[in-house]
Amino acid sequence: MYWNFFRVAFQIKPNLNEETIILRNNIDGKKVNVPYEDVRKTNLYRSNLKIINECFLRHWADLRIKNTEYTKLAERINEDSGKEPIDLSRRTLVRIFTKGSFEKGGRFYRGWWQNVPSEYRKFITIDESVTTEYDFSQLSPHMLYFAYNHELGEVDAYDRVLDGEHRDVVKQAFNAMVQSSSPLNQKPDKINMDGLEMDWRELRQRILDAHKPIQDLFFRAEGNKLQYRDSCVAESVMLQFAKQSQVALPIHDSFIMREGFAGDLEEAMRRAFYDEFQADIPIKREVIIERIALFDEEGNPRTDAVTRDDRKHSQWYDRNTLWLHSIG
Repeated sequence: MYWNFFRVAFQIKPNLNEETIILRNNIDGKKVNVPYEDVRKTNLYRSNLKIINECFLRHWADLRIKNTEYTKLAERINEDSGKEPIDLSRRTLVRIFTKGSFEKGGRFYRGWWQNVPSEYRKFITIDESVTTEYDFSQLSPHMLYFAYNHELGEVDAYDRVLDGEHRDVVKQAFNAMVQSSSPLNQKPDKINMDGLEMDWRELRQRILDAHKPIQDLFFRAEGNKLQYRDSCVAESVMLQFAKQSQVALPIHDSFIMREGFAGDLEEAMRRAFYDEFQADIPIKREVIIERIALFDEEGNPRTDAVTRDDRKHSQWYDRNTLWLHSIG
């Protein structure tokens, strides 16, 4: 079943002439696509994204997991309402703007790798090679501080709230408060506070107290504006590498590239962020490279005989072999 499904991925050719710049707005409580007239900016967005998508189609990104792991992955994705099934034919991106404005939202979506749960991302390969992932550290707080000429400081933006405890919950709450246009007197449904010895109002106040320099920026729907600016950073990074015929896969605040380009990726991310905010941001390496039987010490595909362990990944081999044959 999986072999037939993934083989279809080679037969489905993305149409690069389909609309990739999408404008949405909230109408009667629903997010809907709305029409717009092209201007110089939208034409530039579209032409830049076409360069990026054309580059993506010249390469093959895959997921090197054991054949027996696909069912487990499907079950894992089904547990997450925010994830869609992995479809390797979804190899190109669209850019979605929100709130009826081309200066809000603008992030890139619909690449299959964006639906891979974080614990599986270390198994992503590009052109058969191992990859690494670099992540902007505390992206939302840094952008919010820098956008209004404040300094975040050295203490982690989330750890400072509850002395390092419950960081994930604090991060969710912080981002919800940045995104919201109302005071959020009631806890958002998606935030689980089980295990915290406080209610939502206290957590909300602790975040405000920990971030006094930007207290007045919460509950002003700044999130969509910041997403636009981080999408411009992402476009800059991807476009730079696409013009070099190299793939940088975006996952909102991080990028995945072949391991050999790790240093170039970090430098490109730093430069793009500085160009947007005139400030530096810490960048962390999220994924530890797994040196498995498939790769040699330099991270290149092995060319010797297939080992017993390699046969457990035969579906990955089959897809990549088919890909190599398809490009001649």
